Amino acid sequence: MNTLKTIELGAIFNSIPNPIFIKDENLQFVFVNKAYEKMFNTKMKYILGKTVLDLEYLAEEHRIFYQNEDMELMRSGKTKHHVFDYLYKEKEMHTCLYWSSGFVQKDGDRGLIGVIVDINKQSKKIHALRKRMRIIDSEKKEIAKKNKIDALTRLYTRGTFDEALQKLASSSGGFSCILLDVDHFKRVNDTFGHAAGDAVLRAFAAIVQKCSRKRDMACRYGGEEFVVLLPGSKLDVAIMAAERIRRGVLKHVHTPDGKRVTTSAGCSEYIPGESAAFAVQRADKALYMAKQSGRNRICVV
Repeated sequence: MNTLKTIELGAIFNSIPNPIFIKDENLQFVFVNKAYEKMFNTKMKYILGKTVLDLEYLAEEHRIFYQNEDMELMRSGKTKHHVFDYLYKEKEMHTCLYWSSGFVQKDGDRGLIGVIVDINKQSKKIHALRKRMRIIDSEKKEIAKKNKIDALTRLYTRGTFDEALQKLASSSGGFSCILLDVDHFKRVNDTFGHAAGDAVLRAFAAIVQKCSRKRDMACRYGGEEFVVLLPGSKLDVAIMAAERIRRGVLKHVHTPDGKRVTTSAGCSEYIPGESAAFAVQRADKALYMAKQSGRNRICVV
């Protein structure tokens, strides 16, 4: 049996707290350190000359996996790593980082070395942190729901808008409204993914909020559509506000590759006697006209 010159480093490897093993070109064990013996409750003399397929303290599917991977690494000399759960001698499962690498000595002899690092404590902390983050996220969404704020954009929700719309319609002050749409938003999601799409919506919403007056109500109407309710305002005020938003979006909102995002808008003014919903429908019709006529523009109905 080829014992490999690397075994002369045994004293050094025994001083390392992480389990280490070395195999020869036949994938037979020629060395394991003290940490390996302790981890698997075995002795080096019992596994020398054996392959991983002979190790009964490992699950059969793991033995087959390691053997096949070791053969590949022996040929390629590459390094691979995995995260596995091992049953320690105290019958407790430990999450470990396992890595192994093929090597070639100066005399041409091939071998394989592997190291196992116990990351059980770190893994538990990560799982606990992720669980806590999920709880916090759930709490934030619940708070947002109670406060009638859209969790993504931090604008008012559609339900809040509908309530405010009915109150304005019953008052004598009148109102105007703006419906806005992020141009080609589906293309952003399809090209860059939903995380990038969400970032665009947040940036868009920030511009809508910034360009609205304190008494105006900026809402996420649904998907990539937004609406601004302007109490006591005429149509010309809505048009000017929509133009501020259009310019702000064009200047400050970009896709991940640096391209500018544009918006189309439709404006309408409530006519006494009509339903509040019909005023919004007219703004929606104007928005459709803006998109059909080339986008990045404002139309009025």
